[in-house]
Amino acid sequence: LFRTSPRCPSRPPPCPPLSSRSPPGSPPLPLTRLCSEWGDTGPVALKGVASGADAKQAMETGFGAVWVSNHGGRQLEDSVATFDVLPEVRKAVGPDVEVILDGGVRRGIDVVKAIARGADSVACGRAYLFGLAAGGFNGVDKSLSLLSRDLYLAMGLLGCRSVAELKEKAPLALKKADPWGEQFPGKSM
Repeated sequence: LFRTSPRCPSRPPPCPPLSSRSPPGSPPLPLTRLCSEWGDTGPVALKGVASGADAKQAMETGFGAVWVSNHGGRQLEDSVATFDVLPEVRKAVGPDVEVILDGGVRRGIDVVKAIARGADSVACGRAYLFGLAAGGFNGVDKSLSLLSRDLYLAMGLLGCRSVAELKEKAPLALKKADPWGEQFPGKSM
């Protein structure tokens, strides 16, 4: 069953997770092929990871990094929020795998939250594209400057002078402020 809406009365059901797209016990052929074709020049990241099971399967298939993304949530408005699955993905892959977060990043505090929840890096494509649309090169420069300033301000308010300090201190600081009492497992250096 899937929900319909006046905007899209016959929307198909969401795409199943990677772990359920192939016969049980067999690795998905397209993922294996991607690793073999692109992995000869360095580590390959899988973009579109939306659960711990997907991340674990990506590591077993040979990917060197995972990119937690719902591709902007535009195609499937009911898809899981990347910030919500980030701790599950980090727990599934452990501390030594690169985890990149994409989606929902608008301000510097969003970058801080992503790092606190387990991301190693954060993609900020929307700020870049909005800046480009508004002012070309100067717009990109301005939007990234605003994002950086906001990030440095948030880090300063948390008492962090580096990303390493942020990874150490932010999970505890943000945990206290979380109204739902969720744990934010950070990655220690």
